[in-house]
Amino acid sequence: KYFIQKALGKRTFRKPRIAVCVPSGVTEVEKKAVEDATYQAGAREVSIIEEPIAAAIGAGIDISKPCGNMIVDIGGGTADIAVISLVISLGGTVVSASIKIAGDDFDEAIVRYMRKKHNLLIGERTAEDLKIKIGSCYKRAEVDYMDVRGRNLVTGLPKTVKVSSEETEEALRETTAQIVETIHSVLEKTPPERAADIAD
Repeated sequence: KYFIQKALGKRTFRKPRIAVCVPSGVTEVEKKAVEDATYQAGAREVSIIEEPIAAAIGAGIDISKPCGNMIVDIGGGTADIAVISLVISLGGTVVSASIKIAGDDFDEAIVRYMRKKHNLLIGERTAEDLKIKIGSCYKRAEVDYMDVRGRNLVTGLPKTVKVSSEETEEALRETTAQIVETIHSVLEKTPPERAADIAD
């Protein structure tokens, strides 16, 4: 209700039409629950769109073209991996998977790493800042650094540590490996022609 009112401002003459994105793995029951909640919040009409398709449109991919595209949408709570193609299912997903490993887990992994490696306690906001500024899932051509402030777990006093992008790669390795594994499983289930499109 809050976001609908914020979007409409004072112009509340007519109920809005609303598109809601859902992860690709949701059940019909979950879809219905989202739809009902949106109607209760004040929608006139509700369209449910799978997150990977919305992400593809947002990324400027022409989903009306008859070729396969792979979308990896890493949100806060879930990562959606999908192969979409018009020919097979009229703009729908061909193969998809949704896992509950995403941005929030990256932040937690960084917090754990800082505690273990540097004896430094940092908050989730600092971890997210570190992830955004120098976070990496693979070796960079140039190593980036960032000063991170937190509380020394031994002395209990504030402390600043210089962290490298190589360290963030180490911190995120386990979490990103699970997303990569899901990408592989989606590719294994993808029809050969679509897999060839993705390889191109």
